[in-house]
Amino acid sequence: MLVGCMTQTPDSGMGAVPPAIQARNGLCQLPVFRPVALKMLNLLANEEAEVRGIAGLLRSDPALSAEVLAVANSAFYGAPRYIDNLTRAILVLGFERTRSVTLTVALRSFTRHPANAKVMQACWQHSMAAALLAEELAPLYEIAKDRAYTAGLIHDVGRLGLLTAYGERYAPVFATRHNTVADCLESERRLFEMDHCQAGLLLTQRWGFPSEYSRVAGCHHGEMPAAKQDLVSLTHTACLLADALGFPAMALAQAPSAAAIVSQLPANPWNPYTFQEEQLKNRIANQIASVELT
Repeated sequence: MLVGCMTQTPDSGMGAVPPAIQARNGLCQLPVFRPVALKMLNLLANEEAEVRGIAGLLRSDPALSAEVLAVANSAFYGAPRYIDNLTRAILVLGFERTRSVTLTVALRSFTRHPANAKVMQACWQHSMAAALLAEELAPLYEIAKDRAYTAGLIHDVGRLGLLTAYGERYAPVFATRHNTVADCLESERRLFEMDHCQAGLLLTQRWGFPSEYSRVAGCHHGEMPAAKQDLVSLTHTACLLADALGFPAMALAQAPSAAAIVSQLPANPWNPYTFQEEQLKNRIANQIASVELT
C-alpha cells in the first residue's frame, strides 16, 4: 500500500524522515499531470463524445491547445493539409489520434525541466520510442493502437517524476553503466527505497490515470512472456526494443538485441511482422525529431 503524502520540500535533506517517505513527499508535490489531458483520456473512451465537446475541453487550456495544433501539423502526424483550428484538427486526425497528440504534448511539457536537461531528454526520447514501438506492435498483441501508444508513452513517468523532484540526487544513476535493468532498479531503491516503477504507480494513481495505465507504469519491468491482449507485456517488449534500437533511458552492459526481442513476439500467421531494424530505427528517430522541432 502506498504511503500518504506529507508536506516536505524535495531535496531539503533526509533528516529523520525515511527515504521512502521523503521520496513520496517529493513526488506528491509535483504539479499534477495536465488535467485536460487526463479528461481527454477518459472523454475519448466514450464513443459518443462530440467534436464540439472535445474542442471545448482543449480550449480550456490555451497553451495546450496551441501546442496540440503545432504537433498536429508536424510531420509526425502527417496531416494532409494545414490544420488551423481545434475542431478541424479533431476531424482530420480522428478522436484516437487527437488523444495521442494531447498526451504527447502534456508529457513533453512535463519533461521540460531546466536541470539535468540531457538526462531528461534521453528519458523523453525513450518514452516516445516505446510509444511508437508499442503502437507498431499492437496488432500482434491484439490491442488497439491508441491504447498501446498511451501505455508506451507513460510507462516511465515514475523516472521522469523522480528526475523532476530529485534531479541532483538521481542524475548520477544515469551516468553509470549498469549491467542489467535489475541493477538500475536496485540503484534507485538504494537512493529512495523505491524504484521508478513504484514511483510511476504512485504518480499515475495520484493523477487519476485509468488503472490499466497505472499497472503499466508499475509493472513494465517484470519478467513476463509475450502475451496477447496484455498491455503490460506489450509495453515491456516495446521498452526493451526501444533500448535495443538506440533509445535507452539508461545504458546497460547486458541487454537483449533487437533481433532477440523480435523473435519472442506473439505469432500472428494472418499478419506476420516484418522486422527491418535500420528502417525502423530511422523512422522512429525522424518521428521523434519532428515532434521536438514543433
